[in-house]
Amino acid sequence: MMKTNTHYKLFPVVFVYDEVLLRIFNETSLFSNIIFLLLFALSAGLFCSALTSLFKKAINRIITIVILAVTALGFTIECMIKNTYQTYMDLTSIMAGTGGVVHQYGSDLWAAIARALPVILLFFLPLILYLFLGSGRIPARRYHPLAAVLFLALSLISGGLGILLVSNSSLSAKYKGQFEYDTAVSAFGLITGTRLDMKYSFFGNKYATELTVVSQETEDEQEETQTEEEETEDSGYNVMEIDFDSLIESADNDAVAGMHEYVFSLEPTNKNEYTGLFEGKNLIIITAEAFSKQVISEELTPTLYRLANEGIKFTDFYQPAWGGSTSTGEYSILLGLVPTNGVNSILETIGCNLYFTMGNQLQRLNYTSLAFHNGSYTYYDRDKTHTNFGYDQFLAWGNGLEDLLSAWSGDQETFEATLETYIDSQPFTAYYMTYSGHCTYDADDSRTEKNLEYVKEVLGEDTYKDTTLYYFCYQLELEYALESMVSMLEERGIADDTVIVLCTDHYPYGLAKSTTLGNSEDYLLDLYKVDSYDAFVRDNTTLIIWSACIEDEGITVDTPVMSLDILPTLLNLFGVEYDSRLLVGRDVFSDADPLVLWNDYSFITDKGVYDAATGEFTANEGETVDDSYVESIRTIVSNKISFSSQVMEYDYYATIFGEDPETGGTGGVTDTEETDSE
Repeated sequence: MMKTNTHYKLFPVVFVYDEVLLRIFNETSLFSNIIFLLLFALSAGLFCSALTSLFKKAINRIITIVILAVTALGFTIECMIKNTYQTYMDLTSIMAGTGGVVHQYGSDLWAAIARALPVILLFFLPLILYLFLGSGRIPARRYHPLAAVLFLALSLISGGLGILLVSNSSLSAKYKGQFEYDTAVSAFGLITGTRLDMKYSFFGNKYATELTVVSQETEDEQEETQTEEEETEDSGYNVMEIDFDSLIESADNDAVAGMHEYVFSLEPTNKNEYTGLFEGKNLIIITAEAFSKQVISEELTPTLYRLANEGIKFTDFYQPAWGGSTSTGEYSILLGLVPTNGVNSILETIGCNLYFTMGNQLQRLNYTSLAFHNGSYTYYDRDKTHTNFGYDQFLAWGNGLEDLLSAWSGDQETFEATLETYIDSQPFTAYYMTYSGHCTYDADDSRTEKNLEYVKEVLGEDTYKDTTLYYFCYQLELEYALESMVSMLEERGIADDTVIVLCTDHYPYGLAKSTTLGNSEDYLLDLYKVDSYDAFVRDNTTLIIWSACIEDEGITVDTPVMSLDILPTLLNLFGVEYDSRLLVGRDVFSDADPLVLWNDYSFITDKGVYDAATGEFTANEGETVDDSYVESIRTIVSNKISFSSQVMEYDYYATIFGEDPETGGTGGVTDTEETDSE
């Protein structure tokens, strides 16, 4: 039973209890950075003790109940999200996705809650105990003001000591300039991660907006170099005539001026032998739900095998987990920018000029453009985002797709029905977000019942565990869809004139060990056939860029490639005018150095791998690098992440091209440029 004179101990104890419980449930190392977690939890707890020392009994009781309830709810939700998606999500991301999850995955959600009842009860235990044992023990009179002052002073001392220790540790950047919610929660605790997220959301993060000008040339030398590039006729550079001097002079604020200076300092990528290879051809982009390269085999998925091996073959491709599930994967593919704000990243694009997306670029060339998703049309507000990506019409379940299909259908039926609506309207560009690969992977699902015997026959009954086999059953629906699509293109005689691009939105997190998903073990180990994995193994998959016209060309890309490279590579292949300095990724056929990055600031280059969690760079065999190389790449990664964030924050492309993403506008593009384009 709580005693009157020990009430102040409640919040510090509860907050430490919640933070430790969160780590235990999510199987995070309990003692990793434990000093930061304890100091920040104690600081927050003492602050709440001060708050509940200021008022009379009834008010103190209400405040205490509210704090305990909100804390329990917050920890429960984050624990379930981490357990399901393998990442913590900030409040805006949770709010952005809640409606869609409840509407489209309601039954799965309630099942997850049922499975997580022990977790829920343990997080709500302090509130329950307080209500039944302690609420009546708060003194009727208010505490002496000196008690509140003492608690507040102890809170500041504890928090200040935590900040001091962090500032002098290797985690300093994670607390400031390289803040990323999932990483911060894992390192400092949920309370601190949420506090920092709210602080930076409301007041900005000045540390994260710093862009380091990478060129050492003077402004005159830059102009001379740019002039030489523009006059090169053999190959030239993927660069546009943009008057950065005027843009810098007319910038509304220092941040935008800094962006102009940063972009102007970058070296554009060169045009090359593959520039314009697909000029004028049709384009179909597919974001494949939870797809992985392990699905591809000549026996099980012959169409996927053909597209992956007879198109442009990528031997070392990554789709990093961006911390926001499907929508962040779509964002990286379509925009060529780092999604820096979780699920909310894609929502921030609404109303912004997305000048360089393939949809907008090809729409300006009078392509027929449509986008499709065989799920709810309002999920992640896709009815608002995807038209802004450059697709004249977005059809999903609830806003027109049901008119083409007799009932809710999988990928194959959706591809067949929708392809008929535009296949004769060339040139066309279409975008698909698939659905059939979505977890959970269950024995009693129609996809499993339909495909399981065939999967077992091809792969063998003992090769994979049951849940992994169910995953293959779900992914077979994508194989059937692509088989139908390629067949229809060949029947119409336009397979040579059509390009298919396919990339996953994220690794199949639905196979990871998870209480909420009902996975008693980590089936990713089974899928990957490894004893353990990290992000570099987990996110390694494949990219498909295929057209029948290149099947005999034997084009292979064996450098590290990531999803951010898709857009600039396609822009180059389609011979569309763009400025390579304004995108984060690279055209993989250019002479730009390969770079794969994660939003926790880890990276891979052709020389090795840098793990931001440990601060260690592991050089590839035969490679020797010094500290200056690692530091320079870290700066480049930081620049790319900061730039990506600011592009949406300041609607940066509108500054250059005007507000309309379809037609562009004058912005900072020179008159000569406009005349040439007309």
